[in-house]
Order: sequence, then C-alpha cells, then structure tokens
Amino acid sequence: MASIERDSGTSAARKLAHAAVFLTTAVIAVVVLVQLPRFQLRRHLDETAAATLGALVHAGTPHHWSPRLPADIVAARAFGSDDAAFVANGFRVRSSGQPVDIGLVIAGAIDLDRFSEFEIGLDAEQPGTLSFLARENLDGPLCISTGTAFGAAESRISMPLDRLGWACEGKPAAAPTRAAMLRLRVELPSPARLTLLEVEARPASPITVEALEQLELPLLPSPRESHAFDRALARVALNSRHDSWPVLQLPFEGRVEQILVARDKIVAAMPDAVIVASGDFARVAAQARLWKATPDKRASVALPATLLGIYTVLLLVLRLRPPLDYRLRALLELIGVTAVPLGLVVGGFIGDDIDPLHLAACAITLLFALSLLFGGAPAQPSARTLKRGWWVALGSFALTLGVVLYMTDGKLPGQLPQPSRILHYAAWAAIQQFLICVIVAERFERVLGSPAWGLLGAALVFSLLHAPNAMLMQLTFVAGLIWVWNWQRHRALLANMVAHAACGLLLTQSLPREWLHSAEVSARFFLLGGS
Repeated sequence: MASIERDSGTSAARKLAHAAVFLTTAVIAVVVLVQLPRFQLRRHLDETAAATLGALVHAGTPHHWSPRLPADIVAARAFGSDDAAFVANGFRVRSSGQPVDIGLVIAGAIDLDRFSEFEIGLDAEQPGTLSFLARENLDGPLCISTGTAFGAAESRISMPLDRLGWACEGKPAAAPTRAAMLRLRVELPSPARLTLLEVEARPASPITVEALEQLELPLLPSPRESHAFDRALARVALNSRHDSWPVLQLPFEGRVEQILVARDKIVAAMPDAVIVASGDFARVAAQARLWKATPDKRASVALPATLLGIYTVLLLVLRLRPPLDYRLRALLELIGVTAVPLGLVVGGFIGDDIDPLHLAACAITLLFALSLLFGGAPAQPSARTLKRGWWVALGSFALTLGVVLYMTDGKLPGQLPQPSRILHYAAWAAIQQFLICVIVAERFERVLGSPAWGLLGAALVFSLLHAPNAMLMQLTFVAGLIWVWNWQRHRALLANMVAHAACGLLLTQSLPREWLHSAEVSARFFLLGGS
C-alpha cells in the first residue's frame, strides 16, 4: 500500500512539474511574441533612417527609380501605350502619337520643396518633350508642368520642378510642394520609341558628414498621448526649414500599432522627415556614414535560384526516401514545411513587391505539405472533419466578438466585406488550418512525444507566421491554442477553417488602426498607412 501511495505521489509530482514547465514555456512564448514586433519595428525605423541619411550624406538621394525593376513603375506598365516592356537598360515604350504616362512608385509622398531638381536619363529615337504630372494628395487636383524638350539618342535632362510652369485642372498654378502621385509624360512622334533609363530626385540642400552631427533632433511626445503628439507635430512641421533636414525622435512607448499610427502622421505632415526611435540617433548616424548604395537586384538572382533548386531537391529526397526513424522523419518534415514560410515572414522578405523566387519557394513548400497526406501519413483529414468541433469553433468566434466589442466600445462594422474578399480570405484560412493542424501540430506531437507540447509548438508557429503584426501575433497565438486543440480532440478541420475565416474578417473589418494597423505580415506590415 505504501508503495502504491509513493508511486501515486511521484506521478502527481511529475504531472505538476510538467504542468509548471509547460506554463513557464507558454509565458516565455508570450513575452517573445510581445517583444519581437517591437524589436522589428525599431530596426525597421532605424534602418530606413540610416538609408535616407546615408544617401544624402554620400551625395545620393533616397528617391531613385531604376526602371529596369518593375517595382519602380506603377502597375509595371505605361499609360497611353500598348507597346511597353522592361529591357536590359530600362523601360521602353513606343509612341502611337499620343502622350504616354509612366507612373513612378512613391512610398507615401515626396517633399518637392526639398527635392525640387529631377534628373532623367533616357534614350529616344526621335526628339520629343517631357513633362511631369503630380497630385499633392491622391484625391487632389491633377497638376501638369510645361514640357522640356529632349533630342534623339541617349541624354540626361535636368528638370527643376519649382522653375517650370504649372497648371492644375487647366488653370495656371504654383508648383506643387509635395507629390503623393508622380508621373512622367512623354510626347513623341509615332512610331518612335523611348527607353527610360533612370530618374532621380536630387536634394536642394545636401547633408555633409559634419552637418550630420549638428542636426536638430526634436523629441515628440509619446504616441500614447495622441492629442499632445498631434499638437507637437504641428508645431515642428510649421517651424521646419526647407534648408535643413527634419530628423524627428519618436518615443518607443505604447503599442506597436500606436507607434505606426504616429509614424504615419509624421509622414503625412512632413514628407521626407527622417524618423528615428528615440535614443538611437548615434547608431543611425554611424550607419549612415558607412552607407553604400544597394546593388542592382538582378545581380543577386543566380544564388537564390541555386538555393531554391537545392531546397527543392532536398524536399524531393525527403519525400521519396524518408528516414526510417519515426521522430527524425517527423522533425525533417516539420523543418521542410515551416523553415521557408517562417524565414520569409519573420525575416521581413515579403514586401510591397514579392520576389518571384520567394513565391516559388512557398508554392514548393505547399506542394510538399500536400504530398505528406499520401503514402500512409497518419491523422489525415476524414469524414469526421466535417461533423465535429463546431461548438469549440463557435466559442472562438464568440471570444473574438468579445475582443472586438471591448476594443471598439461596442461598435460593429456596418457592412459585410465584398464577396470576393470573403472567398479569398476563406481559401487562405483553409490553407493555414491545413498546414498548422494536419501537418505542423501532428509532427510537433511526434517529435516531442506529447499532445500538449504539439499544441504549444503549433500555436507558436501559427503566431510567428503573422510577425511582426503585434496584435495578430497575440490573437493568433490564443486562437491557435483553441483551434489546434479542436483538431487534436475532434479532428475538426472544417469547423476550424470556418472559424478562422469568420474571426479574421471580423477583426480586420472592425478594429481601428490604433489596435490593428493592418492585416499584413512581414515587411508589408510596415507599409505607410497600413495599406
């Protein structure tokens, strides 16, 4: 009897120790999920500031368009020409006798008082004229400059925007002071061709290394104090001189979403303001002194393509000749399914212009994950996935609804999303639930030998796939615990898919930007305006 009691006590102590370790790990995971987005945002702000100041200090410009890259041309096309293409040295268009407009991609807006001199490199078959089209705000009037003549053959033209004649909506007007939209208008005789080689906006007052040390560094109030922040920003913008560079220190206080809203306010009030996390300017200035221009992206294609080929071969070998050891196989399959998505998202490689090689790597990863359903893979979906777990899924939606009501003071969206958006997001939610529940959670469980650790591991991966979106990371960690448990307990894949889609759409439709800046992940989360 004493032996039985000792065994019972030992078992209870072991369970208690396991529970303590599990809870401690979960708390550490939550801390990481809170701090990681803050670290990534701080790094993003400082790297952006260092790149801007570095270009200015080294007689460069942060506003440089290389038309060899589709990301620099709006919609990767010319407006007014059906014959336009990217070629080895630039963007080539053929004129049909009508004006041809080429849009330049802008992040936010350009301060045309500080960047009033534009230099355009082009190669034309016939003489023609070049002019600018600009809108100070995206919904503002369209302004057109007078044309500047250019000759045949390759040339470089300087166009001082503040000394050109301008007309807005057909009426004479002063030169715009900022540009939220900027296009080049080319007028050529038909059927002449022109290749746009390069566009640069040159600073009116470049910065020297010595001047870098003497820049004023206004410190704004905390982003949590929105009224005080707005008043201080208005004063700084009003007193800003165009012969100096505004470098503003942004306190790293409040939620990540509040800091991003503050950043967007600064950019809206002061285009081309340099924003530095408070206390980081010395490090940013040191990076600016060492700054070098980024090489042409085309030069780095060979290595990523080779790595993609190696990655594909490794996945193919793993699928066709998997290890006999049960846990080793599960571990390698887990790495194969999660390494690329986590690397791209957490590493910040998914930006406004997604690299085709990155898309190819994700597609190959998804195909590999789908292939794991065949050939005796355990715990694959069955008819039970259609019938069970709906109460748990409904509970996750009720929890999400409660979060939304709390954060919006009881307000819900007045209209549903567009049907196309619902279908698109539902498909994306289905892919995520399949990967996290059927593939990732199952392999975590086999590697770690415990459903509880499999649950925690899968929820953590699910959350990290939403980095650095702080609010989504925290919400998806909790939701991941619920949905993965629902899968483990009920094999409720369909219920999870529906709950995921419903919760995601409710959150993105309801929460203000101060709580959910956008639904984007990776580098896309840092886009201006949360777009």
